[in-house]
Amino acid sequence: MPVKRVAVSVGKGLGSRIAAIAKLLAEAGIRAKVLAMPLSSVKPEDLEGVDVLMIVGTDSDVLKATHQAVAEALPILPVSPPGYSTFFASTDWEGLKDVAERLARGEYVLRPYTRIEAVVNGEAVARALNEVAVFPSRSASVMEYDLFVNKEFVWRDKADGVLIATPAGSTAYAFSVGGPIVMPHSKVLEVVPVNTVNPLRRALIIPEDAEVAITNISSRYVVEVIADGVERVKVREEVRVVKAPSPVIFVRLGEGLSDVIERKVRVVSGEVKDLPPSAKYVLKMLKVYGPASTRELLALTGLPERTVRHALSVLLRRGLVRRVTDLRDLRRRVYRAV
Repeated sequence: MPVKRVAVSVGKGLGSRIAAIAKLLAEAGIRAKVLAMPLSSVKPEDLEGVDVLMIVGTDSDVLKATHQAVAEALPILPVSPPGYSTFFASTDWEGLKDVAERLARGEYVLRPYTRIEAVVNGEAVARALNEVAVFPSRSASVMEYDLFVNKEFVWRDKADGVLIATPAGSTAYAFSVGGPIVMPHSKVLEVVPVNTVNPLRRALIIPEDAEVAITNISSRYVVEVIADGVERVKVREEVRVVKAPSPVIFVRLGEGLSDVIERKVRVVSGEVKDLPPSAKYVLKMLKVYGPASTRELLALTGLPERTVRHALSVLLRRGLVRRVTDLRDLRRRVYRAV
C-alpha cells in the first residue's frame, strides 16, 4: 500500500535535518508530520492519518522508541543519520530519497520483530526488543539464581548475570557474552548466562512462547532488570519473562533473512574475533548505541572504569574505534566505532 503520510522523529542534535527530510518526502508525494515532542509524549490522536513513523537516529534512538506506546501504533522506519551506520536502519541518510520514492509506490514490506516483557516482583513490566538483562547494580559482582523454564527447574548458577534475548537481540549484548546468532524471526528466545563460574552453563535456546523465571536471587548488592539498556527496575523477589503480546513492526525494503544476517555478521565478526571480551563488549555498545564518551560507556556497560579504558585503548590500537568530535555537540569528544 502506498504511503501517504509519515510522522518524523529525529535524534538529539538532528533538528537541522528536518527541513531536508520533509522536502525529500514532499518530492515523492508524501506529507510529513514533524513530531516536535519526545515520543513518550505522543498521543494516539497526534498520529491520526499517519502511515509510518520515521526515526532518524542511532540504534539507541530506535530502541527507546520501541519502549513507547507509539511502537504499537505505527510501523517504524529507522534511518541512519549522516555519518552513521546502525543495525536497525532500513536505509542510510544517502538513500533516503530513493526510500521516499519506494514508500510512495508501496514497494516495501512490514516485518514483525518479537518483543519480550519482564514482570518484576509480580507487578512492574519492562518490555524489550533486544534483551532483558538481570544483573547486580554494582559491576564486577556476582549473583546466584535459579532458572526455571515453563515452571521446570533448569539450573542454579553463580554468575555476573543472565540475559534473555530475542532473535534481534542475539547479535547484541547476548552475542558479546557468547550466545549464538539466531536467524531473524525465528520462533525462539535464548537464555545466556554471563561469566558463569560453571563451564557447563551454556546458552539455552527455548520456544518463544515459553515462560522464563529467575528466582531465589542472591547477591551482596541490589539486583536490577535492565531492558535494552533503556529501562531499569529493582528486583525484590523474582523476574518472569514472556513474549510480549505485540511485536514491533519495522518497514523494510524487501531484504531477505540472509541480508539481515550478513549485515549483522559483518559488524560482529571478522577483525573482532580475537579481541578481549571487554573490548568486544565496549565495541558492541558503540555499534548498538552510537558514539559515546567514557562516562556514557561506564553507564552502558556497568564495567569498572579501568576495564573500559583498557578496552578503548585496545580498540584504538586496532583501528576499530576513533576518538572524534561529537557532531551533535562540538564541545564533546566521543568514541566512535569505525
